[in-house]
Amino acid sequence: MSSDRDLPLTAQFDHGEDEGGQSGSGRWLISYADLITTLMVLFLALYAMQLARNNEFDVRRTAQRTIAPASAPMVTTPSIDRALLASLETLRQRGEITIVPAVHGVEIGINAQILFNSGDAMLLPESRDVLGRIADVLRVAPAGNILVEGHTDSTPISNAKYASNWELSSARAGAVVRYLVGRGIEPHRLAAIGRADNYPLVAGNDPANRALNRRVTLIVQR
Repeated sequence: MSSDRDLPLTAQFDHGEDEGGQSGSGRWLISYADLITTLMVLFLALYAMQLARNNEFDVRRTAQRTIAPASAPMVTTPSIDRALLASLETLRQRGEITIVPAVHGVEIGINAQILFNSGDAMLLPESRDVLGRIADVLRVAPAGNILVEGHTDSTPISNAKYASNWELSSARAGAVVRYLVGRGIEPHRLAAIGRADNYPLVAGNDPANRALNRRVTLIVQR
């Protein structure tokens, strides 16, 4: 009598599947391999579509950069340095303000003694003339941003109102910003920041130098 041992290996393999009803032939591996291949092809197709979209976007952006200078007029922002110098020359000659070039515009420095009492951030009545004339110029100037910085001297302050020079300088910058907004400067152009005594204008701790370091600066960007 013949047995399974006398059958070829492939016959034994198929015979075992038929009798046991189990997937012993490994045909399920073929279906699994087909699924993996289909998924891989799908992912490759999606990747290729994404690359095509990126290339199309790059081509359009390059074309816009190339065409824009030839078809669109050149837009330039006029400098406000001359307008500031001409309109505020009287204040500068009296020593109430300074005007110096900045990295991206011009910097207007105002002596804090003109604006505030010592250790306070409430604007003095006499400050209205200086700030009002500056506001009139900035209101009609090109719409550049204006950074208002408060600076103190190195003498520490600690009272019920201001715990340190940080709070005092920040409050002074905020007071100037509020005044400028009240004079018609667009709020989105303005920002207030307190510098405390970290950026002295001059070195030294004598009364004259401390007075110079107490100031508010307006950095007017082009």
